[in-house]
Amino acid sequence: MNCAGNGKDETVHYSYSITQDEATGWHIVELTAGRSGDPASTISVKVSPEAGSNMFSLVAGGHELIDATDDLASLPSGGRGNFLLYPTPNRVRDGEFSFMGKTYSMLKPGEKKHNRLHGIVRDDPAWTFDEPEVRADGVYLRTRYVIDESNPRFALFPFPNVLTMEFAVMADRARVTYRVENTGGTPLGFGFGLHPYWKAIGSKADTRILVDLPYHMEATPDLLPTGKLEAVAGTEYDLSEPTPVAGLKLDDVYYGATPESDVAVFFDTIGLKMIQRATADFTHVVVYTPDHDYFCVENQTCSTDAHNLHAKGLEKEAHLQVLEPGQTAEGHVDYILSWEK
Repeated sequence: MNCAGNGKDETVHYSYSITQDEATGWHIVELTAGRSGDPASTISVKVSPEAGSNMFSLVAGGHELIDATDDLASLPSGGRGNFLLYPTPNRVRDGEFSFMGKTYSMLKPGEKKHNRLHGIVRDDPAWTFDEPEVRADGVYLRTRYVIDESNPRFALFPFPNVLTMEFAVMADRARVTYRVENTGGTPLGFGFGLHPYWKAIGSKADTRILVDLPYHMEATPDLLPTGKLEAVAGTEYDLSEPTPVAGLKLDDVYYGATPESDVAVFFDTIGLKMIQRATADFTHVVVYTPDHDYFCVENQTCSTDAHNLHAKGLEKEAHLQVLEPGQTAEGHVDYILSWEK
């Protein structure tokens, strides 16, 4: 299937296309914003709803910023991109979490992982999506994931709810918005995060990150936070100035983000600055710098192992969001792009 739409404001033209991957049959939705005669200003993203609503491509001025596999089928199982963390971002101790006095297991039958990783929606093809919409200020795609008793994964997180995602491309940014609705009859505790794998364009020495947050979360050797907050100023975790990715050995949770916090990536080889600006619900940022040509700066609404920290009374440190029946919550992350040369 191929289809397209287009629109424009006074200076920026917005368009979209929908294609299908030959091997999997999964859809690929591309959203684009650009100015006529100015290819350097073009911004586009690609999202595959069936691949866990993974925004696996972000192109600015012809440069791909996200590291992802060319094999769409392997994208949900570790092929990178920018995947969704819900309802339990990152690790859950022993694959079990406590909430409202009860303990729940997130391990599938036969699964023996020590930590449950990254939630339950990133590798499930059971996402649906709407026709993209061109508006005056951008082009938008909405996707949807339902957790209820008809979902085979309901036993892993038995709280009825609907997660709706909206991906948008505007004149100077890509925006990812989440919305959670509690459709059940009991309180719902959740966290949400984005896990982008940014390319070290040129080299890690030519790529810098800025994460100007006041605290780092102490963690055990298996990367689970104790709940203790440690000031980062003057320590090895201090990223209050743009710092080359080369030499950083981090897989750590930072705390204290606000909508005014400076969180950014500098792709110095191509002269591009990308600011990661989030709404107030995104209080945590995870920084991951593995021994590869990619790295991660992950905006999250909560800590790793958030349910269990919350159950211990560490509500500020966990920042678990709790919705009463019928309530909704939403927020967004902007990837704001500007050329510095």
